Amino acid sequence: MFPWPDIALLIIRGAFGILFDFNFWLILALVGYQYWQMQKRQRQMFGVYNYTLTQQILLAGFYGLVGGITGSFLLTLVGVTLNQLGLAYIWPVALGLMLINMRFLCFAYAGGLVALSNVLFGWPDVNVPQVLSLVAVLHITESLLIAISGGYSAMPMIIKKADGRLVGAFSLQNFWPLPLVILAAVAVPTDTTPGGIIKMPEWWPLLPLSLEPPAGSSWIYVMAPVVAALGYTDMAIASLPQQRRWQSALNLAVYSIILLALALLAAKYSWLKAIAAVLSPVGHELLIQLDNRREMDAPPRFVPPPYGVMALDTVLDTPAAKVLKPGDIITNLGGIPVNNRYDLAAAISHVPEQFSIAFERDGKDLVKDIRFKRGERRLGVILVPDGDEQFYAEMTDERYGLIDWIIDKIKRR
Repeated sequence: MFPWPDIALLIIRGAFGILFDFNFWLILALVGYQYWQMQKRQRQMFGVYNYTLTQQILLAGFYGLVGGITGSFLLTLVGVTLNQLGLAYIWPVALGLMLINMRFLCFAYAGGLVALSNVLFGWPDVNVPQVLSLVAVLHITESLLIAISGGYSAMPMIIKKADGRLVGAFSLQNFWPLPLVILAAVAVPTDTTPGGIIKMPEWWPLLPLSLEPPAGSSWIYVMAPVVAALGYTDMAIASLPQQRRWQSALNLAVYSIILLALALLAAKYSWLKAIAAVLSPVGHELLIQLDNRREMDAPPRFVPPPYGVMALDTVLDTPAAKVLKPGDIITNLGGIPVNNRYDLAAAISHVPEQFSIAFERDGKDLVKDIRFKRGERRLGVILVPDGDEQFYAEMTDERYGLIDWIIDKIKRR
């Protein structure tokens, strides 16, 4: 029987121990910088932002801890070890790919290429099933984090589409520092029995270590702390933010589970190594391209309605935040009809402190009673663009890597 409680306790202790590692805080600082940049853009477009920087950093750290514990458990269950992962090869490849496009800084591409090189040329010396299992587990963890990380990273935006229209959208960006605990095989004398050994079942690990121990020695597994990071970047134009997140999480989970299954089977059937190695980068890229095309080609959701005014988002701790959701159409405020942003502004200045708000959500008419905060007369709703806004983000060619960034900076000087 698998010793779930003992393994879970070791992983949780190890993950919490990483919280005191300098590298973890360095990654968290970089995460904070990314969210600070997002806040600057949101304030430029709308004059406000939702979550404070402190809240975003704390939430990123919390969800990263959840993801680290989950990912560590899956890696331990599978039997992924540091010994044959070839991280010294994967990281340079990942950094090289980043020169082409920032989003290629992903182990799905670098790990797949390193694994494919091993299959085709016998170099570098890595364990292909182990490498691809690591890629799969990290993406399973990412899919979980995408699904459970709520609206704290959904930033409302105004974007200019290729046809020149200004539409409302959401930039969905998450960054998580990941405190991982990964197995490492250590050779000990055969006649030595270290204390604190946890007895594992006969079927474990699912990926047996393919290295032979030195003469007179045998392998034991220890848990090594590793600080990693995951990121998610997406755009919701035709979908509600949460719908977009759930769809992305589901698609990524299906891809990851298929890749993990192939990696495990490749440990027994070597002819599957090439298929799994190709699936890692090609499947990931195909997933992104199809998902983005479906979202970009669909009619935009956050555009001015034929009647009333549509809420793109709300500001935290305001009356609107208690009742409205993205996509709701406000039709009446305190008995005053609302058909444009000027009607809404006039209604806000005339309604009493406590008033009713009528709105439409998914074709249903709703009425809620709300009240202004004492001493304030602010509803706290961000409306979809009318089309004459001065600040917006323009949809550009997806190709943008470190080389392009450097060239762009040089041109601006």
